[in-house]
This record gives sequence, structure tokens and C-alpha cells, in this order.
Amino acid sequence: MGGGASKKLWQCRFHLTSNVLNDGAETYQEIYPVWSIAITKNQRQLAAATSDNRINLWCLVRHTKLIAMKGHNNTIWCIAYSPNDELLASASADDTVWLWKVNSGRPVMIFPRCYSNWVTSLAWSPDGSRLATGGTDAKIMLWDAQEAAEAAVSEEATRRGAHEETAWEWSAAAAAAAEKAAEAAKPVAYWQAHEKTVTGLCFAGDTQMLVSASADGTLAVWTTATGELDVRLMGHLGAVTCVSVHPRLEELVATGGEDHTVRLWDLRDIQPGTVIAGISRDKPLGYNLAHFTLKGHEAGVVKVRFCGDGRLLASASKDCEVRIWNPDVRNGPTLNARFVAHEAWVQDIAWTADQHFLFTASTDGLIFAWQVPSKYYRKAAALAPAAAKYKK
Repeated sequence: MGGGASKKLWQCRFHLTSNVLNDGAETYQEIYPVWSIAITKNQRQLAAATSDNRINLWCLVRHTKLIAMKGHNNTIWCIAYSPNDELLASASADDTVWLWKVNSGRPVMIFPRCYSNWVTSLAWSPDGSRLATGGTDAKIMLWDAQEAAEAAVSEEATRRGAHEETAWEWSAAAAAAAEKAAEAAKPVAYWQAHEKTVTGLCFAGDTQMLVSASADGTLAVWTTATGELDVRLMGHLGAVTCVSVHPRLEELVATGGEDHTVRLWDLRDIQPGTVIAGISRDKPLGYNLAHFTLKGHEAGVVKVRFCGDGRLLASASKDCEVRIWNPDVRNGPTLNARFVAHEAWVQDIAWTADQHFLFTASTDGLIFAWQVPSKYYRKAAALAPAAAKYKK
């Protein structure tokens, strides 16, 4: 898909980094690759997971580091803020999922170790009640993150109040709080979703529909209440590495793959109750639904992200480039812009809510803020979410 690609309007305005400079030089003594980034909806804070197994919180007003959060003892593959900006979730190669308090940088809780290996992906439901996680054991788990966090905070408060109670009263209260927290921390649902690593997760519309991408080369759509498979699709040659759902047209799904392509899928073409959907569920590798293939990247695509109003789709690749697409499935998607974002692999991308900036993160340890052309700025009146359209 071609036409009109330009870098001129996409300029880097500032950068953030935890890299250590050499004394009196512009080269780095130590480089800390950035694996994942996330931005609060109020656009005042950015979180970055780096190769030293820390999560750095940055102030986007002053462009300064606020705090480095420590806890994981292996690579942190994915981080995401809750919709209300109060919690940050992190998934790691240490097989755990953590919740952190955003305003203090302190850990709230660690979910039970239910994965047999790395936890590679996570996603919050739009209402913040559910957290979905996926791992290299190909399982998807759903957690009641809001209730679990509240129970964990309550348990901590009970422990802190021990000095105000008698020994017996404290013991009873602590036991009750601990039991409630342990119960709330259990997954509310889990299932074997794929044959290989779950590489990406994204809720669509509300909490009822979850889309997953996998290294087995498939894209799957699930009913979260039951873990029931609605449809399974194939088309990429090799692993599907990432997924993003259009924020206003939840039937439109973008994926990226190791085959260097970005693909756009219209789920209106395969409703769950149809014969084709049944065929897709019966085939281990899914159904090859007609879709758009966006070519141009010269290496594997590692991340795709729709902007907040869905007018643009960004893709990042191991070729060090970012491409911006017009995801118009009615007239055909086209390339809007392309630029070399880093001198090493681009690992993650994130839009600000007002669409003034697109942030990119790389194995070079740098996070760049790219100015979005003003015609794509998001108006305040457009911030309300669209009504769900996907019907079962």
C-alpha cells in the first residue's frame, strides 16, 4: 500500500533515556534497552520497562525521571496503565504479574504464579475491572484486578493497624483480610488459547470480547465470560507478534508479524454464528479470511497501535522504522508517512490521548517523542468512546 509517505511532518521534539553518558562525551557508557512503554491518559506520566528489570516513571511535563520501580527479577516484557491511571500492571519473564501504585511507585500486589514460564502480554479491559494476561505456555488468564488490588490494600492496612488491637483481635482480622486477598487474587477464568506463545492481547469494545495474537501464526477472538473461541484466523507467514483493535470500530483489527507485514481484518466478515466461523474454530490454524496486507517494512513488525480516534495506525519494526497508515478499509488503506525512528530495533510505540505525540522506544535505550501533524490532533468532544457494534 503506497502513496504520499512523508517524514517532514513527523519531527522528534524531545527524548528520554536511562542510558549512562561517558564523562565529557556524547556517547553512552551503559545502554539500557527499553522493552515496553505506556502513557497515562492524563499525559503527565510515561512508564518504561528497561533491561535492568526496572520500570522507570517519567514526568512528561518536566521530562524528568520520577522513580525507578524495582521488584521483578527478570525481563519485563509488557506494561500497561489502568484506564483510571491509578495502577500500572507489569508482565515478566520471572513468570509473574505485578500491580503498582502509580502515584507512589510502590507495589500493590503480585498475582499468584499461575504461569509455567514467561508472561509476555497483558491488557486492561476498558472499564478497568479485568486484566488479561498471556504467556509462553499459550494460556490466557483473566483477573479481577480492581477487586484484587482493593483487597491487597485492605490487607496491608490491617497489618499496619496491628498495634491498635489486642493480639487475638489482630490475629483474627489479619487472617480474614489475608484470606479475602488470596481469594480475590485468583484468576476468574483461564484457558489454553494457542499452540505457542501469546504475543499480544487487546479488549474490543467492552469486557466481553478479547482478541489474542500468537507465535503459532493465528489471531483469535474470545468471549471472556466463558473463554469460548468465537473465531480463529490465519494469514501471516509465521508468528503474529502484535495486535491492536480500532477504538471506535471494534470489528477492525490490526496485526503485525515476523513476515514484515501489517494486516487489517474486518470481523464483520465472519460473525461467530456463521458456518465460516465454525470452520475457523475447527481448524487448528484457523480460517484464512480475506484481509488487507500492508507491505513496506523490511524486517519483522513488533508493534501496531491505533491512535485514540482510529484515524491513524502506527507500526514499528526491527528495520528501525515507524510507518503511519490510513486504515481506511472502505477505500483501501494507504501509507501516510514513514521515518527511521531509531538506530536499533523499535520495541514499542504509544500515542498520547490528545494525539499530539507518538512515542517510540528502542533497544538503543532511547524514547523519542514525535510530533504528530496538527490536523490529526484529537478534539475534546471526540474523547467519548463509541458504542459497541460487534454482535454475537
